[in-house]
Amino acid sequence: MLARGTFFTLVVILGSVAFAQAPAEPPATENAAAPVTVPALTPVIIRIDAEISSRTSKPGDRFGITVTEDVRVGEAVVIPAGSMGEGEVIHAAKRGAGGKAGELIVVARYVRVGDNEIRLRSFALGAAGQDKSVDSLAASIAFGPFGLIQKGGDAYVHRDTLGTAKTALEFKLPAVMGSAPVSAPQSHIVETKVGGDDESKTD
Repeated sequence: MLARGTFFTLVVILGSVAFAQAPAEPPATENAAAPVTVPALTPVIIRIDAEISSRTSKPGDRFGITVTEDVRVGEAVVIPAGSMGEGEVIHAAKRGAGGKAGELIVVARYVRVGDNEIRLRSFALGAAGQDKSVDSLAASIAFGPFGLIQKGGDAYVHRDTLGTAKTALEFKLPAVMGSAPVSAPQSHIVETKVGGDDESKTD
């Protein structure tokens, strides 16, 4: 009888120790952070992550873009720096005979934040190569139709070009921790190239 009582007491003691060592359940969060409303036309600074040329590009080509600065609503960061997305070439024309310059227009389509795809608008870079049509016309007068073989310049949008897009619609996003700005070297938006010479222009 005594042995049975001693066994029972030992079981109770061991059970109490195990219960004391069990990790406490974290308290349930009753009020999760409310989503933040991001207005339409909120500015988003982005960087183009590819070299784009009128010589090689065609309409419909996609390229990567990256958000370079946190997008905030008040103190809340809703689109952190480093968020990635895509842009699209919507017009590309190669340089041609008769001095026709190359042409290139690109737009920013969206960036992703978690599982959310944020549509963008109001961002378009246009590049035009050097137009040599006047020189070509003068050459054709002097040398006949062979003067029309001369071509205009190619158009480029350089990798690391920065620009500002805007959110296309109002949407809601959870606030997130901010990120360090994504650095990018200052670069030209438009460059034209004719032979071995470059001619650049910035907005």
